[in-house]
Amino acid sequence: MEDNEKKPQQKQAVRGKHVKKDFNHMKRKNVEHGFAVISLMVMIPVFFGISLFLFVFPRSTVSNIEKRKLATFPEFSFEDYFSGKFTADIATYYDDTVPFRDDFKTAGYNFKGLFGIHTEEEVKVVGKPIAVVNKDKDESSKPSEASKPEQQTSANAADPGKPQESETASEAASQTESSSGEVQTFDGEYTVENGIIVVKEEGHYRALELFGGGTGNAYVNALNNINKDLGGKVQVYSMIAPLASEYYTPTSYSEYTASQKECFDSIASRLDDGIISVDIDTPLGQHVTEDIYLRTDHHWTPLGAYYAAQTFASAAKVDFKDLSTYKKEEIPDFVGTMYAFTGDANIKNDPEVFTYYKPDNVDSTRAYYYDTAFNYEGDGNFFNGVGDPSSAYLVFMGGDEQIVKVKTNVKNGKRLMIVKDSYGNAIPGYLFGAYEEIYVADMRYFQPNLIDFVQQNKVNDLLFAMVVYSAVGGNADNLETLRTQNKGQTIVDAAP
Repeated sequence: MEDNEKKPQQKQAVRGKHVKKDFNHMKRKNVEHGFAVISLMVMIPVFFGISLFLFVFPRSTVSNIEKRKLATFPEFSFEDYFSGKFTADIATYYDDTVPFRDDFKTAGYNFKGLFGIHTEEEVKVVGKPIAVVNKDKDESSKPSEASKPEQQTSANAADPGKPQESETASEAASQTESSSGEVQTFDGEYTVENGIIVVKEEGHYRALELFGGGTGNAYVNALNNINKDLGGKVQVYSMIAPLASEYYTPTSYSEYTASQKECFDSIASRLDDGIISVDIDTPLGQHVTEDIYLRTDHHWTPLGAYYAAQTFASAAKVDFKDLSTYKKEEIPDFVGTMYAFTGDANIKNDPEVFTYYKPDNVDSTRAYYYDTAFNYEGDGNFFNGVGDPSSAYLVFMGGDEQIVKVKTNVKNGKRLMIVKDSYGNAIPGYLFGAYEEIYVADMRYFQPNLIDFVQQNKVNDLLFAMVVYSAVGGNADNLETLRTQNKGQTIVDAAP
């Protein structure tokens, strides 16, 4: 009897547990439902606001931080549509041209800078790490994406990721001079951002792209082929500019960048005998205590370009005027591309003066501007005004995406053509006293056949002037394209 009396009580207890469990479950479901409703009520206006912002506000067309024109809306073609390129280009357009792009980019950099405490001696790697360069096999065209070696844990072990303290102060620069007179490298405080070393030297910051090496095979083959096509009737010159890291890399980080001089020598040794290779690595190395490279930008300074042009003029045996004859112009508060590349606030907050030089016959010259297919668009000055100091490098011709012909007051029948990347923009002004006409074309955009263009415009000297990354990287492939594209065209110059 006692067992029978206990059974209903047990069933009632179990039933009570189920009721309590169901109530808690319902309570959780109600709370989750409430949060879902609140999230939906918040997110719908947010997404609506973002969509409205993207479609109502004007889209950005130029990035002053990145120093480039942004993507344009693609033109429709059935071929691009069915291949998927048209829709992919639309996506690129909307992604690249977000309204107030530079403002958002700056805000993002500032936000990232709030995290972490960085010491004076710290090295940090953001984005793609940098590997030790194999200097015996110089085959890559860019810094390796392989992981950086693990740092030593011992306090006394040599740490490849940190500069060694000098006996006086970590800030002091210790320059070492080679037998050739080059000042090669120095020590200083530095960090690493996105594969770029940011060095603190004498109270200022300098950003440096490291060089991973490269064969330059495409460059060598293209120049040799071009030289053959011209049949020895045009003198071809090769002049490759080093990156600033050739001279300013801290000694304690030198194993992460390859010798650019060795790369240049290798390329020069494989060029045909008729091509003159202009070594500017050595003369630039003799002027490293001067401002030959920009601290906040990946280009050299106009002063660095001056020494390069001087070396070319000597090789070409043409007249060249001393810098004292030029008019010096300055654009203060310049911050170049390295802020966009690194996001380092130290670069942004440490602007520099952009100094360039106008030749004494600049008022007697005229620049004629053409589109990339050599359709005449108008004339003007070679040196252009810039409103934003961050666009100072555009003072030369206003940029890259055009062909420019300069007529000077020199009457010697000499014509020079410069095939270049943006490094070459700063060179022509120093040669206004040496040539009657100078043609300037960017290797990335030039559409006519190069051989036809040179021959039909009676060019005497053909100079290839670009930074080392263009010579050993993908840009070099364009040179062979210039030689083979649009053969047999009649080059029509519609300029007055």
